[in-house]
Amino acid sequence: MENFNNIKTFVDNYNDEKIPKELCNLFIFTFHKKMERTIINKFHLLKEITTNGKEYFFHYNNKVYPFKAFSDENLQKYDKKALESFKRMKIDLNRTLKLACSMDLVNPRLIIGSSTVGIFDLLIAYQEKGIDKVINYSRNIIMNKDDYYDLVNFKEINTVSKYELYEIYYILNEFDAYKYIYEFLIFTKEIFKELANNEDFYFLKEKYNGIGMNHHNYLLFGSDSDHLYFTEEDVCHMKYDNIVRELDDFTENPSKKSKHISFDKKEEKYKLKERNFGFFTFDLLSDMIDNQKVKEELLSKSRYGKCHQNAIFVAKSLSEEDRKTTYVVGGKFKENEIDYYNHSWVEIDKKNIVIDFNHNLIMNRDKYYKLFEVKPITKTLISDIEEIIQTIIYDAKLDLHPMDINYFGKEYYNDLKKNEKILKK
Repeated sequence: MENFNNIKTFVDNYNDEKIPKELCNLFIFTFHKKMERTIINKFHLLKEITTNGKEYFFHYNNKVYPFKAFSDENLQKYDKKALESFKRMKIDLNRTLKLACSMDLVNPRLIIGSSTVGIFDLLIAYQEKGIDKVINYSRNIIMNKDDYYDLVNFKEINTVSKYELYEIYYILNEFDAYKYIYEFLIFTKEIFKELANNEDFYFLKEKYNGIGMNHHNYLLFGSDSDHLYFTEEDVCHMKYDNIVRELDDFTENPSKKSKHISFDKKEEKYKLKERNFGFFTFDLLSDMIDNQKVKEELLSKSRYGKCHQNAIFVAKSLSEEDRKTTYVVGGKFKENEIDYYNHSWVEIDKKNIVIDFNHNLIMNRDKYYKLFEVKPITKTLISDIEEIIQTIIYDAKLDLHPMDINYFGKEYYNDLKKNEKILKK
């Protein structure tokens, strides 16, 4: 990393100026909660800032800069609370990276630069109705890009696309290199160019995968990019958050004492009873599995992250009678107040039960939907899944991820059947 000589970019763009009092007032204003900001405007406590009820206006150097408080947007509770406190300065990097990847924005990108108010400023840039805008997490502000650059004398150092953030995340995690996060953000293209010569980083050169799909298009599904740079604060802030955590802990280690979970010897089932949620019984998938390796996986954290292929695996292993009404479901799993991730599970329609490999659970479908707040998108009979796999994977030789099979298998299958000449050698 020491060999990159364009560190002078920082020196050239560094501003060693005192922050004007008016700018200080602006960023102190955005520390306040919405109600407090309303009171400040009502009694004209800050003459530089006015509002029309929809947005604010900052009057400075004979110019007017419209802006919004980022905390007023549709964000999870953790971010709303952090943005209205000094905590936002400490967590700026992680939260900016996470939101740059997971928010539904047009042409999102991360811009690194320096300005009057920060040596190392991070901005999320995007377009809204054809206008370039920026979000500054550490300042809790949304403003037109040109206005923000002018207001704080912002100088760009590097711009990183959403896909480049994905590649950075992959490298940092795969090679345990998170300590180099700043170098990757500043010297993205230089580092990628250097690493691409190493066979371990072949993906940096490839634009298309085995079936001709542009790698960038994976981000359209949100299944990958939405969960980049996630932290503990992003996980399980649902209505029954504590119960979900307790259940996950228990299904990893059933011998562990649990407050709301016990074993009913008469029914030979586990039962969970909690005042707010209610009551349900369940079985552990690991108790139904003979394969020791699979059993060990189910009783560990390694069971996570492979739900799409494991849903197919579980459905195929069921009895012939159950398979008649067994569906592989591709859907959404609620992560917190606003974030979902793509998740697959198995439903036996006739018995109204769900089998979820990721959670080592067999339980009532209605209770499952209520507890985990899932949203089904597609449901495919396992017999159809098997025919889809035969046609797509073995006959057409398409290299599809199991997630694509679960979500779009029928579409691929129907298209191939309409053009059967593709299947003929």
